[in-house]
Amino acid sequence: MIKKGPITATFIDEITYDIPSSNWSPEQWEQDMDYMAEIGIDTLVIMRGGFEDKTIFPSKVFGTEYTYDFAGLILEEAAKRNMDVFFGLYCSNLEWDQGNAMQEIRRNKPFIDEIWLRYGHIPSFKGWYIPQETSFEIYNICDIMSGLSALCKDKAPDTKVFISPFFRARPPYPQTPFNPERHYEEWDRMFTKAGKDIDICAFQDGTAPMSQMAEWYRATAEVCKKHSISHWVNVETFERDVRSQFYPIPFPILKRKIEMHKEYAEKMITFEFSHFLSPQSIYPSARNLNNLYKRHYLNGENL
Repeated sequence: MIKKGPITATFIDEITYDIPSSNWSPEQWEQDMDYMAEIGIDTLVIMRGGFEDKTIFPSKVFGTEYTYDFAGLILEEAAKRNMDVFFGLYCSNLEWDQGNAMQEIRRNKPFIDEIWLRYGHIPSFKGWYIPQETSFEIYNICDIMSGLSALCKDKAPDTKVFISPFFRARPPYPQTPFNPERHYEEWDRMFTKAGKDIDICAFQDGTAPMSQMAEWYRATAEVCKKHSISHWVNVETFERDVRSQFYPIPFPILKRKIEMHKEYAEKMITFEFSHFLSPQSIYPSARNLNNLYKRHYLNGENL
């Protein structure tokens, strides 16, 4: 039996926007999934099935028949390892065409049909991820979340729908920051409008200041409980505070966050294993982080 660390899920990001491609072969992806299983990861969330003019499988809907079937590889290999997979939907761009909800829903409907037809029979397919991330109601996000989640449930009622927003707590976001109480009020209102078909929510922990992080998550856990939404935590394994580019987080900071999250997280997911916590990452410091993580959480060493 595999001993599990506290992080039991990871995002998979291979329509790369803000992190570099690893250019891995299928065999290297299979190896990475073995490394994930080694530390007890049992759930994968594909960040985006489509982004702008790119898709992660040969899609007739978007005219990308030339594309390698990365989605099929992940789903089939996950099934071999008894992992669950959530499939990311299509996101037009980072501002969803300035909140053109009808256009975003219109583009996703045939895409969801195509995904389900191609992959719905694979045992690892357990749900969907809505990649339009937000911290508050902007760009008609409630219409987009409710519309997309309803499409997913209409297509496959037994699957789950997952979101991973960020906190409006501090820079680099230019809007006036919220406090945890205002955050609760905003998401109470948003879940009332758009949360009917959303099953799981995991806010990104690096978007809250460390000194106030527990307060933000307690408020989030309360609003999720009110709306019968499972409360996960997105434990980011990259650092936001040091450089403009993302690099693996120092282990003492990761350990401090994990210990804090144990109070209120139903499950911990990370963004993301392959770049920032994998033994075969393109970053040498990620390989070191993997070693420290395993020594502390799997081997019981007090590091």
